Amino acid sequence: MIRQGMSTYTKHLIRRSFSISLFVWLTILCLDFTVSFVTELENLSDATSFLSLLLMTMLEQPHKGLQYLETSMLIGTLIALTLFNQQGNLIFLRSLGFAPAKIVLIAGIGPLLLSFILVNLDEFVFISLTDKSNLSQKISIEANQLDQGAYSWQLNEQNLIGVQNLGTNQITGVQLIEFNETGEVIRAERLASGLLKGNQLTVQSLANASPMTRVFPFLLKPPLDRKSLERSSLRSLLNLKKSYATDNSKSDLRLIESAIYAKIFLPISAIGIIFFAGSLIFGLVRSGGIGRQVMFGIFFGLLFDLTKDLFVASFLTYQWPIVLAYLLPILGLALGGWAGYRRL
Repeated sequence: MIRQGMSTYTKHLIRRSFSISLFVWLTILCLDFTVSFVTELENLSDATSFLSLLLMTMLEQPHKGLQYLETSMLIGTLIALTLFNQQGNLIFLRSLGFAPAKIVLIAGIGPLLLSFILVNLDEFVFISLTDKSNLSQKISIEANQLDQGAYSWQLNEQNLIGVQNLGTNQITGVQLIEFNETGEVIRAERLASGLLKGNQLTVQSLANASPMTRVFPFLLKPPLDRKSLERSSLRSLLNLKKSYATDNSKSDLRLIESAIYAKIFLPISAIGIIFFAGSLIFGLVRSGGIGRQVMFGIFFGLLFDLTKDLFVASFLTYQWPIVLAYLLPILGLALGGWAGYRRL
């Protein structure tokens, strides 16, 4: 009878933490959508209408919502524990011998399941929606760029090279700017065309009024950035890692690995932050209201995100094993939570 009651209470706690975490995540998603849409209104133009801007913002919003996953799961768990305590169920579980750590971990099962569901939806649904939004934005941007004759620029050693029509081997419009060791411009040329083949750009440069063939390294692949990698699925990132493994660009490879580990460790970091925060506020759960839990969850979630970003930036800068940038904060949460529960 007691075991059946324990099972009933634990299932009720898991379902409640799951539903409340989902509600919190959707609420934050709607708030972020409102702010993003108001911000994007300044991009209204003849090529981008109000309805298309609204649709693009809506399509990319589910994927953007994953950046609030850990904070949403934490707030949802804290609210669920508070409501559970207000009904007297928390005291009942404690009387049955449930340790605080076990209660918090049971409450974290619901958000953990929700995290896995959202991560999988992002992999197969959300990212494809974001790609549709980015495609619409790209068409609009490229239309403006064609009107303005935009260039693609790459900095290589002491040369800044700008080209047009990067998608073809025969390039029209090449700008070459050379610097000296102190960073001063020593020469600037505008050339009619160039040949791009095998990551090498060949141009006919005029030196002392006589033509001279010059070759510069120029990557066919565009330089990677963290934002574009965050919008990629795990499958595409793994394929991209294979293609970059044969190149000499270790910095790009490390960025790809960082994006892969960020997706893999996201659900684990969510349960880690719940476990650690539970050790800090378990006493407040029994005495405080829902508002206090929400404020604590927002503050601690932002603090954890800032700490994790600092770890990732530091490990990328100093070229340390990037997997440790994601493992160390989680291990720190586990050890800190373990020490905190021992004092309860």
